[in-house]
Amino acid sequence: MATLRKKTKSFRLPQLFEIKAGDFHATKELDAGKVPLISCGDVDNGLVGFFHIPKENIYERCLTVAFNGTPLLTKFHPYRFGAKDDVAVLIPRDTMSDSTLLHIAALLNRMTWRYSYGRKCFRQKLEGVSISLPVAKQHSKLDQRAMEKIAKHTKYWHELARQCRPLRATKVSSKKT
Repeated sequence: MATLRKKTKSFRLPQLFEIKAGDFHATKELDAGKVPLISCGDVDNGLVGFFHIPKENIYERCLTVAFNGTPLLTKFHPYRFGAKDDVAVLIPRDTMSDSTLLHIAALLNRMTWRYSYGRKCFRQKLEGVSISLPVAKQHSKLDQRAMEKIAKHTKYWHELARQCRPLRATKVSSKKT
């Protein structure tokens, strides 16, 4: 595989995402329904069940980051979902492709060693996390094409891309924080 040499820039997560704690503490607060509820669990992308989630608490095409369990464990959700309060929801400030979101998730997952049960990654710590990403020639805008090239050269990318709908993550207007 050829090496991709690109100019990179360090970004703090709040520069790229609105960081919001999940909305629900206990599943008993919710009635059964059709919307997946995501928690910090390692199995099934954190899915704990299907519930009736109020419209204002539904996210789509976002990342979740575990506060508990394996802190900083990051997962991409290309579908509509609700979130428990043991995860942060990273809502893109600008439109991001699937490959960009997956690239960012992979970079964050490489940092899980920094946190543990006794050293949790809560919201304030998460806001201080920085990642280095490829940037376009003007050195301020993400180079999403470069991240897509990286992803396409990754084993199993084509299977993963097939399972994600061809939609893009879009900016979600700020609700309550």
